Amino acid sequence: MDLELRQLRAFLAVASELHFSRAARRLHVSQPALSQQIRALEKTLGTALFDRSSRATELTAAGRVLFEAAPRVLSEAERAQSLVTQAANGAVGLLTVGSVGTALASITPRILRSVRVAFPDLQLEVSQHDTSAQLVDLADGRLDVGLVRAAQPTETVAVEHLVSEPLLCAVPTDHPLAAGPTVSPESLADEPFVLWPRALGRAFFDIIVSYCRGHGFSPRIVAEGADIETQLGLVAAGLGVSLQPSYYANLRPPGVVFLPLDGEVPQVALQVAYRRTDRSPAVAHFVAAAKECAEAG
Repeated sequence: MDLELRQLRAFLAVASELHFSRAARRLHVSQPALSQQIRALEKTLGTALFDRSSRATELTAAGRVLFEAAPRVLSEAERAQSLVTQAANGAVGLLTVGSVGTALASITPRILRSVRVAFPDLQLEVSQHDTSAQLVDLADGRLDVGLVRAAQPTETVAVEHLVSEPLLCAVPTDHPLAAGPTVSPESLADEPFVLWPRALGRAFFDIIVSYCRGHGFSPRIVAEGADIETQLGLVAAGLGVSLQPSYYANLRPPGVVFLPLDGEVPQVALQVAYRRTDRSPAVAHFVAAAKECAEAG
């Protein structure tokens, strides 16, 4: 059965007015054109919808049934059209988001809130991953967009800068370096280091190693932690010192002091990453929101 929505709208106008001329004026069409639409609808349905035997226009039994059903049909059709338009604009569907832990504690909630306000019907699925895992998941299609640190773009994944943070030195509270206002990089030459495994963030690991070598030594790594809580716990236990992005100082872990480094200090970038081939409007909306939040500070 091939019902046309314009015919249903014409039917509802006549059924509401019970007068073809008034319905035609309401729809801004001629009465003959309106009558033609009603006859076409009746032919499609195989039954009369109006009783035209008397001077007054009245609904038949079939017409009364359609009068009850037609508004629901039109409402669902309009809803479907709206959802299709929203989907084309990236406003509905599912967006899978990855984020490094520090971003989850800082900029990520603001980005998600911005996206949610603009697109309340867009479902957001957020999970915490280190940078390396996010790059793999983005390339494989398990993530749509990610917030990463010190990542290098690849043939598959694009990376855009958001904000930069300086490195700080994390030391145990009872360490001699904790008494000073700053830490000179040369004073770290003989210190044991606690770092991220290189496999979890090669670019960030290489920034630290390059910084140390630029000051005449290679870091003596005695322990590694797969997350920041583990690393700072190892620092608090006195196993070594660590170099970390400044935002981790906001975690205020017990037993750890964060101190500025003397001289020129490397900046660690927070970035937004996505597949180069992804043309999803939802991804574009997220990237734009991330940039806006980063600029707002």
